[in-house]
Amino acid sequence: MALACSAGCGGPAHRASTPATACGPAFQERLDPRSTLHLFPGAAEPSYQSDPPTSGPHQLGPPPTGVVTTPIPRPRQVAMLESGYVILQYRDLPAPQLSQLAGMAGPLVTVAPAAGPLPTRVVATAWTWKQECGSVDAGGLDALRAFVTAHKGAGFAHT
Repeated sequence: MALACSAGCGGPAHRASTPATACGPAFQERLDPRSTLHLFPGAAEPSYQSDPPTSGPHQLGPPPTGVVTTPIPRPRQVAMLESGYVILQYRDLPAPQLSQLAGMAGPLVTVAPAAGPLPTRVVATAWTWKQECGSVDAGGLDALRAFVTAHKGAGFAHT
């Protein structure tokens, strides 16, 4: 699936607000022109076009997989997305919803606490794509599953 993005698409100012109990539509962000830059270990974290980022400078290394209990640094997140991973980051989820989200972890899908503030309780990221969800209720799970199906395995080579 390929979509063209004009100069005005993507980003917080160009998307609909996400209700507290639903997922907004998935949206594509502009490719960061610095996405070919690899960071050395110990390098300072760069600024990104969005947070959590969907492209940009990144640090290579083994990706954290499955359900992880510590936030993934943003440069590692971007390297994972470039490789075709989908990352489901969360904040302030009730235990039952966290359990449901954790059930989505698997090959090329990592569930992790947020590395910084999130605009909603759950944000799914893939290479240049993002979806924000206010809840992991039945509708939220369906939307997140659809996001994973659409974007898992579609990293840098697919842009």
